[in-house]
Amino acid sequence: MTVSPATPADLPAALALLGATSPDELDRRHLLVAHRDAVLVGAVLAESLPGGVAVIGSLTALADDPETEDALTAAALRRVRGAKVVQAFLPSQEATSAGPLERAGFRHVTQVCQMIAPSAATRPRSRSSRKPGPRGAAPPRLSVLPFSDCDAATFHTVLVRAHDDALDCPELHGLLTPDEMIAGYRDTAPDPAGWWLVLADDHPAGALVLNGDQLAFLGVVPDFRGRGIGRRLLTLAMQQAPGLALIVDIRNTPAIRLYQSAGFDVVGSREVFLHFPDPAAGITGTTGHRS
Repeated sequence: MTVSPATPADLPAALALLGATSPDELDRRHLLVAHRDAVLVGAVLAESLPGGVAVIGSLTALADDPETEDALTAAALRRVRGAKVVQAFLPSQEATSAGPLERAGFRHVTQVCQMIAPSAATRPRSRSSRKPGPRGAAPPRLSVLPFSDCDAATFHTVLVRAHDDALDCPELHGLLTPDEMIAGYRDTAPDPAGWWLVLADDHPAGALVLNGDQLAFLGVVPDFRGRGIGRRLLTLAMQQAPGLALIVDIRNTPAIRLYQSAGFDVVGSREVFLHFPDPAAGITGTTGHRS
């Protein structure tokens, strides 16, 4: 058996094997395929992203053959060599197919919910975004600036600080440098027209990053949490993208409560698996992961 990058001739069989209905669903640059006796018997997607992160996508082998699965997973990890963390997301109904990932050193860390905003016709009336501050202090005066009207360094600092003690995938906290985090968001949401900074009493307090109708990030720096700023940012996001969609860690109950109070519906879920390559090993392999 051999595992190699896919060729144009491999695409029809790989599409069928991975359950894709159109070549647009697969990027051949990130597609690896396994052949046995000139027959395509497996396929996997593996992509390195800016910012020290990589993703392994759909992985399928004919007859659920463990040997082929393990060879594909090992090849995928070699393909994304150099990433600080490798992520894999499985639909919850397919969680039982995680064997190849777990044998390669991935571990299941959480489940994420996919949520979507209600239509304007069914959207509940928004609540006031002004909440009492600590010890009865007056609620802050909020203003929102597009990225084009604020200092880029200030925005980047707030974006990074808003991750401090956040409840979405805390396993990644401290793993990426600020520059890597910013690079990741530039890749996820390349149009700065979707980047916003919120000020509370003229102090930078939170950030919003949109990629079209996808919520890439919404967060508040620790000093200003619990004061209605997250709700203000969510209102802005829904105004900018009426069909807003997002993904949230099920452990982030404050965020989920916020989204549900705004009428968001859960439309799906995925299981999250992470692999932390061991730098001492020199390459990303199938053993030596950090737990």
